[in-house]
Amino acid sequence: MPKRPRKTTKKKVGKIDRLLSGVPLFNGVRLARLAKDLERGQVTVLKKGDVLLTPQEPNSELYILLDGVLAVQIDLQMQPIAVLRPGECVGELSVFEGELPSAYVIATADSRVYRVHKEVVWRLIDDSNRFAQNLLHVLGSRIRSGNEALTSTQERLLMQEISASLDPLTGIYNRRWLNNMFRRSIERARISQTPVFLLMIDIDHFKAYNDAHGHLAGDQCLRAVAATLRDSIRPNDLLARFGGEEFSVLLSGTGPVGSITAAERLRKAVENRSIRNRDGTPLPSVTISVGVAQLGPDESLESLIEKADKGLYEAKEQGRNQVVVREARVTR
Repeated sequence: MPKRPRKTTKKKVGKIDRLLSGVPLFNGVRLARLAKDLERGQVTVLKKGDVLLTPQEPNSELYILLDGVLAVQIDLQMQPIAVLRPGECVGELSVFEGELPSAYVIATADSRVYRVHKEVVWRLIDDSNRFAQNLLHVLGSRIRSGNEALTSTQERLLMQEISASLDPLTGIYNRRWLNNMFRRSIERARISQTPVFLLMIDIDHFKAYNDAHGHLAGDQCLRAVAATLRDSIRPNDLLARFGGEEFSVLLSGTGPVGSITAAERLRKAVENRSIRNRDGTPLPSVTISVGVAQLGPDESLESLIEKADKGLYEAKEQGRNQVVVREARVTR
């Protein structure tokens, strides 16, 4: 004989009402009509720190937060992109998509969740238009907030990337950025067959300057030189702090004579730059030595740097405060 449908008692209906009344997902829904399906759900207790969902494990349930707090995190080391309060639900996207969850969901306080299996979720959708409408609203809100969180995360990552590429003392780009951007610029120049020149710049007698006036004065000197170089290059030239008291400038779209002119302009600008301590008291000015090298056919950035470094070494050997060109065909 066929089995009779199981009856749902008033006691069970009352329990479902107490659990789910006030949950936005069930606004306007007659819970008594759905009690037979909803009573198949289970209440799970989570301790603070328990992980409910993870991108490494599939999910087949919709979770309704009854009490407590859940945090949604893209990464366990990052700040939450969303915080869920009682009445809110989670897990619906992975239930419908059949994909792994896109984020971690962690209890940040002792919590209780009501778990509804995906088969029951589909049955609820079939049995109640209002439930389906509420769920669509939840999904729309989740996607919208997810897009906002993604934008915020991307902006935060961009700011972190920019911060990691800047020298904290001088405010100009650092060696890490140099290795990346100089290579890109060189590749673009090769494609467009544009000449490229590298200037390697070193502050003359910087160690003696530090010893005589102190490291704080040395820092002010580095800041002043960096600002002078930044203000004296063209908008399309690339400037970075190579390390210590050494700087690099990559010139593209200029010939041998133009590269020497640019190097001399930087040398004179630094020589004429006044330097002051943080309290405004004047400090001695400094000079720079510059090595100039032209990028050869199929030459690497490392080889170009080595060649410009040799020019810088010669400039220092010849008395400093001057520009020396290595292996560039200069016509005047």
